[in-house]
Amino acid sequence: MREERAPATSSFEFLRYSPQVKWPAADSELHVTHDAFWSYCGPLLSGSEDLPPNFHEWTSAVLSSSLLPRLIPFLEFVNNVLRERGLDHYWLTIRATKATKEFDRPRWHTDDMFFSARGGGLRAVPRDDDNNDGDSKDRLLDLQTDWKLCASLLGPSTMFIPPEYQAEARKTQRAAREDLATDHECSSVRCIACAATSDAVREKLSTDLKPMGVAQAASDECAFFHIGQANGAVHSEPCMSGGDRIFVNVVPGREDELRKLTTMWGMNFPRSWW
Repeated sequence: MREERAPATSSFEFLRYSPQVKWPAADSELHVTHDAFWSYCGPLLSGSEDLPPNFHEWTSAVLSSSLLPRLIPFLEFVNNVLRERGLDHYWLTIRATKATKEFDRPRWHTDDMFFSARGGGLRAVPRDDDNNDGDSKDRLLDLQTDWKLCASLLGPSTMFIPPEYQAEARKTQRAAREDLATDHECSSVRCIACAATSDAVREKLSTDLKPMGVAQAASDECAFFHIGQANGAVHSEPCMSGGDRIFVNVVPGREDELRKLTTMWGMNFPRSWW
């Protein structure tokens, strides 16, 4: 099965999902009471009736009022996008964050391929029944999706380097990583040396990429963008010191990809948690 790829002409684009309902007056006072995330991995959620019970538990514990008027129009749009591309499963994460100064300095980065063991760009994995005759055109390839979607349901949208500078931004990012990398053996999963390098890269990119400017989706738009180090969109969390933020991240995938991933982590499928 070949999944449709994201348009190769741009690293990202903003898509208007046009909410069909007017938010109630009480919704204008929506805010985050506690930092927390809710995740779901499984088939597309068609509407509020499909949401697992623990979604409502999470909402009550973390938010001041219902998120449904903002969430459901977005999910309906996302479902259509995925179905058009032959997909009917995703990994969905909603992250609620109170106002913070953590991202006053941008964290410019590209996302790795979600289902890749190695990461670092687009990957084509030969199927078990492939023959190794050297003719790549005749081989059946299992191509993982190289794109994802995100939106902010409250607060500022994700920042992207403008399209005309994306290639230059990726080159600058690679150079910064190479220049600031240190030769060491990782001492743990949370390696201090790796963290120090990451912080140095973040500092350098916040200066080097600043002249390129920033692009952000409008309040009724979501971002559709490439992932992977080769063509992934360079982006960052926005400055959130001015208020709370509710961010939704959607990683599309096939059922077998997602099932294998949750099984590897000792989780049931489908699954939701917070």
